[in-house]
Amino acid sequence: MTKETFVFDEAKHLYFLDGKPLTGTTTVLQVIAKPALIGWAANQAVEYVISHALTSGPETIIVKRTVLEEARSAHRKKKEKAGDWGTILHKHIENYCKQGTMPILDGEMKEAFGHFMDWIAGKKILQSEIRVYSRDLWVGGTCDVVVEIDGKVWLMDVKTSSGIYPEAFAQMASYDICLGEMGLYPSVEGYIVLNLKKDGTMEEKRSVSNEDNRKFFKAALSIYRLQEKIKNTI
Repeated sequence: MTKETFVFDEAKHLYFLDGKPLTGTTTVLQVIAKPALIGWAANQAVEYVISHALTSGPETIIVKRTVLEEARSAHRKKKEKAGDWGTILHKHIENYCKQGTMPILDGEMKEAFGHFMDWIAGKKILQSEIRVYSRDLWVGGTCDVVVEIDGKVWLMDVKTSSGIYPEAFAQMASYDICLGEMGLYPSVEGYIVLNLKKDGTMEEKRSVSNEDNRKFFKAALSIYRLQEKIKNTI
């Protein structure tokens, strides 16, 4: 029997099984509507215009066309900047989980990392940044942390977004499916989202509705596959 080859291409951020690309679990969950982001994007455009406008009176502002054009992409630039911050924080957490490395930080990053250290105290880190895949579903992903709490195994994901949304648990359910298929951690108690926000606050939520979360992910995957199939026929 030929041994299957599972690899992650860091540069392309793609997972491959036997040389064929897998669908990323986060890509699948992009089919889930995020209405809150619409208002957020609009607010970013308005804030950009206000901060770059010229005041000509108590109730009148002058806005150059270039400012309006730049306002179109204000939300994207803000998201990319926040994404960079989150990526760096994730790397520091990964280095600590794998090697016990304590970074030298300051400001918002120090505060966020400190929240993580407070949270992880007394818990046992089993693995971190595990590349996982499912041949049955043909998906791949990376599980942030597998942690043992009071003798039970939990999957934990670090988020740096403004809030915790249901699809985060569906994402971890996909990792649970993959781990089970790979013969790893057959008995997962539940899923934890640790939200480390740039404003210095932290939020934690847990879910033990493992089967419902697995159904959630599989339903999203069905929509994603049908959507891709229809795209290729129109």
